Order: sequence, then C-alpha cells, then structure tokens
Amino acid sequence: MENIEIVHFYYNDPDIEKIGELYCTIFLTDDYSLEDKENAIKNIKKHASYEGFIGLKAKDNKGNIIGFTYGYTSLPEQFYRGKITKQLSELEIKTWLFNCFEFVELAVNHSYKRLGIASKLHDILLENINRKTAVLTTGIENIPAISLYKKKGWEIIKKDAPIISEDNLQVIMGKVLN
Repeated sequence: MENIEIVHFYYNDPDIEKIGELYCTIFLTDDYSLEDKENAIKNIKKHASYEGFIGLKAKDNKGNIIGFTYGYTSLPEQFYRGKITKQLSELEIKTWLFNCFEFVELAVNHSYKRLGIASKLHDILLENINRKTAVLTTGIENIPAISLYKKKGWEIIKKDAPIISEDNLQVIMGKVLN
C-alpha cells in the first residue's frame, strides 16, 4: 500500500479512459469492445455530473490505474434510485433512502486484489460523507464483495432483488453513516 496513491477523479479527468478500461475488465471481460468502453465512460461521466459525486482512483508508482470507486447523493429522480425503491417497503425507503449516499462502484485490478486497496478506497470514499445512510447493490453471487461490505458494517436490506432484470439478481445493502 505504500506505493499506492489514492486521489479524487472528476468528470473530465485525464485518467477517465483508463478508469473506463478497468471498469470493463472487472465488470465485463478482458475481451470488451470499444463500444463497451465508450458506454462505461459515458455512464461514469453521467454519474460524475450528479449532485454529491465523489470519485477516487488508486494509482501505482508507475501511474497505472489499479482501482477506483465512486458514489453520489441518492435522489428520487435518479434512474437506479427508482429501481431500488421498487424493491423496498415504505419503511425501508424511509430508513435507507432519506438523506442517502449511493455507493455505486468499487473495482480493483485483478493483479492487485487482496492487498487492502478495495478496503482503503471504500473507507476514504465514505470518510466525510454528510449523509445519514449509504446504499449499494451487488450481484448475489459476488461473495467477496458481500463479505467485504459486511466486514465494513454494511447490512443486507434485501436479497434476490431483480433491480434491472430477473436474470441479474442483486443484494441491496445499507450502512448507517452518522
């Protein structure tokens, strides 16, 4: 970790292409297309324009992007927030989505896994969030992510949530921040 630098990234960050490439490598496959990369960058930039956006990138001593994370203030008019809301009860919505930060992405290059980078990115991202709660979703089969989040104090709000589709079930997790 001593040779890893963690710094903020923004909408027009000079490393946005590399962040998009890492996104594709982690969440799609090594054989991602140019269109996949362009869509990833477009989505990251869309999120970077949201209220309360915070993005962090981890760089090794050669300047390579080896990880990133980001999130933003969760607001009712946002697409994904609407998808989450449909999965929750009124009490869960009031408990988790009022004054909430959405923890959207966390990715670390496969070569740098199990070195504490994801944990450090997670902690720094949530360090100074001025929100009551945070929510995230991850795939039901993503046991390493679910384990990390549980260790970090997240709790499962709902399992097997078809947020985007019945074929891609998610776990909705929440964390009390203040």
